[in-house]
Amino acid sequence: MGATWGESDTIVFLSLLATLVVLGQAPTTSEAPLTVLIAPPEAAGVPSHIVSFAQEHVYEQLKTQGLQVVRASELSQRLPPAQRKTVLGCNRLEAACRITLGEAAQADVVMVAELVQFLSGYRVGLKAYATRDGEQLSEHYVPGVREDQLLDALTQASDKVVQPVRRALRPSLEPIVEAPVQTPTPTPLQQVPMKPEVKASRSGAPGWAWLPAAGGAVLLGAGTLFFVQAGDDYKALQARQFTDPTEGERLRDSGARAQWLSRGSFAVGAVGVVTTGLIYLLSGKNEGTPSQVRPTASVGNGGGMVGVAGTLP
Repeated sequence: MGATWGESDTIVFLSLLATLVVLGQAPTTSEAPLTVLIAPPEAAGVPSHIVSFAQEHVYEQLKTQGLQVVRASELSQRLPPAQRKTVLGCNRLEAACRITLGEAAQADVVMVAELVQFLSGYRVGLKAYATRDGEQLSEHYVPGVREDQLLDALTQASDKVVQPVRRALRPSLEPIVEAPVQTPTPTPLQQVPMKPEVKASRSGAPGWAWLPAAGGAVLLGAGTLFFVQAGDDYKALQARQFTDPTEGERLRDSGARAQWLSRGSFAVGAVGVVTTGLIYLLSGKNEGTPSQVRPTASVGNGGGMVGVAGTLP
């Protein structure tokens, strides 16, 4: 038995072939993390144990920042004995040497630490070079560093150097910095005039002018009594001075009722006293001599205040 290719089979085969070609040409969106070679440092005259300690600290700091790090000792083990002295002993001030080091370690960046000892302390530096052309990407120096401050200075230098390197070689891996959230500022207390300036003449207070003040005083007294009662009920509830839940509910309802009555009495009583004051302020002066009085109010987030501004008689 034999199989023959039809026109439909040819179309299916060509479609599959085109799909494979497209998939093979699709670009990869993920980028590998940066690989950094820690080259031998520039530390002439510095004790060897301090140099080794500094190199290892830089290695740990770069690892914590998500970089793949290669030590100079690890590169030495990879190279044949005949190439070790040529590669690791080249002049790192030359771009060709830095390119050779980076290519030998298969690294994107060559990092060179610098420790120079002065009378005032160490000058700690870190420089980053691109393997592709040997050119410097970034550097950072910290002068006047005591021996017990070397780790902090190396940490600061590595933080300052890595950010420009990432921006230059892996811009897509740069973290997105969110704008800080601005907290709203509280609204200041504003003085709002309730009415335009009023010019009034006084011609004598009427005989009933004391009535609002008298009623207001009575209400203020009643408000004080209600306020004291509400406080007593609250203290009784706090001290659990009741025998059953029903009595507790009664104390709660009584305190709430006394509190609202106290507030209402204070408000209405204040209005009565202010009314009598306004009557006496606006009356009793000769005609033709105006008295300039201006009611005002101050409002804010926590409450308000009502008052009268002007020249008293």
